[in-house]
Amino acid sequence: MKPGFSIKSEFWSYFKYLLGILKDKFVISIVLSIAVSFLDGIGLAMFMPLLQSVSDDGSSVAFSSTSLGKLHIFTDALQGIGLQLNLVSILGVLIVLFSFKGILRFLQLFFQVKMLQHYMKTVQIDMTNHIQNLSYEGFLTIDAGKIQNSLTTEVNRMRNGIMHYLLSTQSVIMLLCYMLLAYSANWRFALLVSFGAIISSVVFKRIFSRTKKASTSLSKEGNRFNSYILQAVHYFKYLKSTNYFSFYSKKLKSTIQETEHLNKKIGFYQSITSSVREPVLIVVVSLVILLQVKIFGSGLSTIMLSLLLFYRALIYLLSLQASWQSFIQNIGAFESFNSTLATMKNLEEKNTGTLPFEFNQKIQLKNITLQYGSKVIINDISIDIPKNKTIALVGESGSGKTTLANLTTSILKPTKGIIYFDDKESTQFDLNSYRSKIGYISQEPVIFNDTIFNNITFWQEPTPQVKERFWMIVELTHLGDFIKGLKHKEDTRLGDHGILISGGQKQRISIARELFKNVELLILDEATSSVDSETEAIIQKNIDNLHGNFTIIIIAHRL
Repeated sequence: MKPGFSIKSEFWSYFKYLLGILKDKFVISIVLSIAVSFLDGIGLAMFMPLLQSVSDDGSSVAFSSTSLGKLHIFTDALQGIGLQLNLVSILGVLIVLFSFKGILRFLQLFFQVKMLQHYMKTVQIDMTNHIQNLSYEGFLTIDAGKIQNSLTTEVNRMRNGIMHYLLSTQSVIMLLCYMLLAYSANWRFALLVSFGAIISSVVFKRIFSRTKKASTSLSKEGNRFNSYILQAVHYFKYLKSTNYFSFYSKKLKSTIQETEHLNKKIGFYQSITSSVREPVLIVVVSLVILLQVKIFGSGLSTIMLSLLLFYRALIYLLSLQASWQSFIQNIGAFESFNSTLATMKNLEEKNTGTLPFEFNQKIQLKNITLQYGSKVIINDISIDIPKNKTIALVGESGSGKTTLANLTTSILKPTKGIIYFDDKESTQFDLNSYRSKIGYISQEPVIFNDTIFNNITFWQEPTPQVKERFWMIVELTHLGDFIKGLKHKEDTRLGDHGILISGGQKQRISIARELFKNVELLILDEATSSVDSETEAIIQKNIDNLHGNFTIIIIAHRL
């Protein structure tokens, strides 16, 4: 979306944006809106002329077509098909007309609900795909709070924005419909509607601009707040035990106060526009009556239809202003969400390989160098790793052990040098096929807030074959007695980050997950550094049992 603000440019920018996402669904919604608007306008326009065609006792009488302007073509059409204009036929026409409008209105509203849900699904899936396609280096540079805020708060604000945009579109169509009918009845009224629209846009344009600015700032504060919350949850133990939480909470409270300030500012602008809409409406209507009676010399009886149409047009003009302001209140969410998508797109990982992954002899790192800017992390290292052999990378913290493992998994790309699997370069393999054969066990175990079964099988369906493999892996990793001793066995939930079990149990569950996956390359990155000696011995026994069955890279700072 272009910087700056104008109703015209913003309206068409978002029209093209929604058309690009919703395609034919958006077009159908517009067509239904036009149909409903046309029937609403015709129903109102026909109501007065038809009643002018009958007397109080229901008998047919002549009426002056001059009071209808060009709208007499509708009564002419009814008479042309042989319909006698009397009280019964008039009411019958109105019932049929508004019943059909009601059916179309139902279809319009129901279709809009489906369209909103489709929009929500589309943008959330789009964001999920972008997260999946992020390169590891790109992930390290992006704000996790911004991603979370985009997928939750901003998506809901966008949904509200789309809803109000559709209401704005409906109001525009209704306004144009009534202007057309008012022009047909009396062209002077159409000019006055335009004049009233100009006055209203001048009054509200500045408020819309300030509302948009506040909305954009609100999205930024939402990103900051979610980032701070994520860190507070992740580092809760440290913050609590050191009393740093009292200082950190000041950052949270500051963001909350700024969010409150921005919401109050948006509410202030909304209060202004809501309070002045009706006075503006009355002023314009009063001017219309004075101009028609005093200047153009028309009697009130001759302008009632035009006045009614004009009044209805003004109602939808004010409705447009109200729904458009509500849309503007959420416009910052669109800009924040699309900005996040654009950033993530620029940080996408390139998957240029096509071959399915396999190797039969060895992994070879040849003259590998990795540097960030001028800082060299890995300098001209060559290593051969035979298949189904175990090697250890031992050294002090910061010596590049984990970086070397990350190069092996291709989440980092070497600045110089080539990684081979047998005689093929790693870049020749499809990354998804390659990484499906990699198991990674880190110093901090990855445990999901779900059951033991789902943590190990990664949410596979509990078929007899899956259950059999599950229990085989459980026994291999010495988890059998632990799981069988639990009340809910493998269906026991582990809590957030596995808070309900010990560090050693978490680590063994992590190992079990990688073995269940049926990997070929297993990387253990300081896998025993955060457990006690007894648990370390159990894990070491697990590793000993795996020798010869997998290609294993063990990273440690102790021999």
